Amino acid sequence: MDRIFPRIFALGDIAWDILLRPEEPLVFGSDVPGKAEFTPGGSAANFAVWAACLEAEVLLQGKIGDDRLGKMMEEHLARKKVGLHLQIVTGAGTARIGAVVSLQGERAFVMDKPTSLAFSLGDFEPTCLDGRDLFFFTGYSLFTPSSLLFIQRILEEARVRKVPIAFDPASFHLIEGYGPQELLERICPVDFLLLNEDEARKLALADTKTLLRHSKIVVLKQGLRGSTVFSRLGEWHVPSQPAPVLDSTGAGDAFDAAFLVEFLRTGDIPSSLRKANRLGAYVVSHYGGQPDGDWARALNVDDT
Repeated sequence: MDRIFPRIFALGDIAWDILLRPEEPLVFGSDVPGKAEFTPGGSAANFAVWAACLEAEVLLQGKIGDDRLGKMMEEHLARKKVGLHLQIVTGAGTARIGAVVSLQGERAFVMDKPTSLAFSLGDFEPTCLDGRDLFFFTGYSLFTPSSLLFIQRILEEARVRKVPIAFDPASFHLIEGYGPQELLERICPVDFLLLNEDEARKLALADTKTLLRHSKIVVLKQGLRGSTVFSRLGEWHVPSQPAPVLDSTGAGDAFDAAFLVEFLRTGDIPSSLRKANRLGAYVVSHYGGQPDGDWARALNVDDT
């Protein structure tokens, strides 16, 4: 059978990550040894790069500044074979995210994103959905009033065209600030809802299965306990792939890419979960949220 190359339209944040990896607990007012690294990031960009590596045809829409960092990001994404629909904002700085990685591999973010990089209704271009098998976006795309109107317009067009929709809330803190019920009412229904356990608790309060009122397929990322899919046709769980945890930055984005690309190709939920668990495990065992080194051989992505 010919190999299927899904066509995905991804939308959202594009940023540079400043990773701070202290080797000892932080001491405010003093210093500790560690590493500081500058790497490409942003949840939508991470997703797009991984999906392209997994041989999807990806079109990424996002905003960057007209600074040197924006040019570097544009060149980086082109090298990764991501199709680009970038909007360059005059006078703006490209988004930067400070990420402090704990000794246990968990991270905390400080976002430096100018408001001029937010989407607005005028950014809508329906041709981005032409011929696409999926529209993917994250919660970082819609937490301003103008960007919400923009996202709602794309969702409306995607539903008219019957393009499946995938949404990852991306941050339980942002969910709290927006309001869980209002968020679900404004963006749902969707076809795929991909979230971790903290985000699921914020959105569903108690029972993850209640989210099936808002999404045909709910994908729950459970870290060391693996991942689970809930759908109206059944429930599937796949255990985690063992891996040392060095840095969890971007692991959820990579998981999303692996699950969705495999599902679009095969429709096989257990296989999609295995692929996603494997890629997530690879990412947490390395620093940074995008591919580096011989990831394909280490991951053995063709093994189902």
